[in-house]
Amino acid sequence: MVLASVPAAGTDASFTVRAVVPVYCEVQHRGAGSVALQGQSISLGNFREYCNSPGGYSLVVRYAPGTLQGTVLSAGFDQVVLDGSGEAVLSREIRPRFRHRTVIATPGERGFDTDRIGFDLLPANPAG
Repeated sequence: MVLASVPAAGTDASFTVRAVVPVYCEVQHRGAGSVALQGQSISLGNFREYCNSPGGYSLVVRYAPGTLQGTVLSAGFDQVVLDGSGEAVLSREIRPRFRHRTVIATPGERGFDTDRIGFDLLPANPAG
């Protein structure tokens, strides 16, 4: 934080305050600790997304490579079909945001064949 005084005439005085806020992005799992079945879909629980990046962010899912092929992950109106690569972008935001969403998985032909899946919020590159 920078404080700079500015000379003023008479008894009036003013100053300028400048603060630099670091970019912070976080996703937290807020599930009940159990997997709920909804027809053929599996609820992965509720997620809290927070990112103050001026350029927005991406919600990235990471899972064991070679698994979850054909699985559809959905969060609100966003969805992605996993290709088995081990990483996919579920959604992108173009501005800072705070929200809660439920993530649902609809397994592909091989079912839910992993015990490893995680989510990260990655700030957008300010240049693009």
